[in-house]
Amino acid sequence: MKKISVLFALLLSVQMVVAQKAAVQSAINYLRYDDLDKAKTAIDGASTNEGSMGMSKTWYYKGCIYQAIYESKNEKFAALKPGSIDEARKAFEKANELDAKDKEYTEDIQKRMGSLTVGIMNEGVELFKAKKYSESLTAFETGISLKKKFYNETDTLAMSNAALAADRSGNAPLAISYYKQLSDMNYGGAKTYMILSSLYFDAKDTNNTLKTLNEGRTKFPEDKDLITKQLNLYLLTGRTNEAFAQIDQAIQKDPANATLYFNKAVLADQLKKTAEAEAAYKKALELKPEYFDANYNLGAMYYNQAAEMANKANDIPASKVAAYDAAKKQFDAKFKESQPYLEKAHDLNPTDMATLQSLKTLYVRIGDTKKAEAIKAAIDAAKK
Repeated sequence: MKKISVLFALLLSVQMVVAQKAAVQSAINYLRYDDLDKAKTAIDGASTNEGSMGMSKTWYYKGCIYQAIYESKNEKFAALKPGSIDEARKAFEKANELDAKDKEYTEDIQKRMGSLTVGIMNEGVELFKAKKYSESLTAFETGISLKKKFYNETDTLAMSNAALAADRSGNAPLAISYYKQLSDMNYGGAKTYMILSSLYFDAKDTNNTLKTLNEGRTKFPEDKDLITKQLNLYLLTGRTNEAFAQIDQAIQKDPANATLYFNKAVLADQLKKTAEAEAAYKKALELKPEYFDANYNLGAMYYNQAAEMANKANDIPASKVAAYDAAKKQFDAKFKESQPYLEKAHDLNPTDMATLQSLKTLYVRIGDTKKAEAIKAAIDAAKK
């Protein structure tokens, strides 16, 4: 009786395996006749049953069926489409693993994975357009992985898309990782270095920001945007000498940019390069006469020079009247040299307190009592 029971169990097991293999064949037949809903039901059952879930054939045809669902234009199967491309991808990957020895389906799987990869990438683009950045990132990363796994190719376009999606989804470290790889592969030119440096800067990583810009400048020394970005970083981080050494390159690329000349003047002034500062301020004003900051700074520079000259003149002994008078003539001329620029700054911004205070002091210095009183009244009015 015990032997009969064992034999019955074995017969039952064989029957179940045969039944599941038959389910796979049924799924294949349904696929041939485009009965995709029935094919899906049959293959789903076969792929979860112990009798057929270990067969590469099961997973190969599951991939084929889900790929057919994804590519079908028949509205009858529209409800089956969501997620079908990913199911096809997973099924083909499983089939490829199980078929590693016999390689019965390997060649066809590789061909099919090509079209699936394109479809996955396209879905990533549509998800990105819909501002579903995290889902878009997943699609692009899947495409990258498939290209590497099945074709041993590095898809730089997909990596670029993944980097952008990672950035938009708030995953800055991942975006940096992708852009760094792209820059190492010389993909995207100077633009890649621009984006990567911005990501480092936003992360408050000044060292890597500067390192990235330096690498970009080495590869693309004539790129205007990289020159300007590097200059701005020097300015923001107080690297005065580096900024001054860099600024003429920026000016060469954009000679009509008054702001660049203004920045050069400020840097030159800080480095005590007075003649270069003066020339740069005047060039900025030649390009943009209504430039408030350039007018004020040049006027203030002349005023400060005059004040320094006046202080030195005070050290001249009282007995040397002629020497003092000569010095006074010079510093009075320098004070007056500042006047038109400070007055222009005042015209451009009548309420700027620094300009008002500078003009008041200037008018007192040059003995213009009437203007000094007018400016004082303007200051008093502004304080009320």
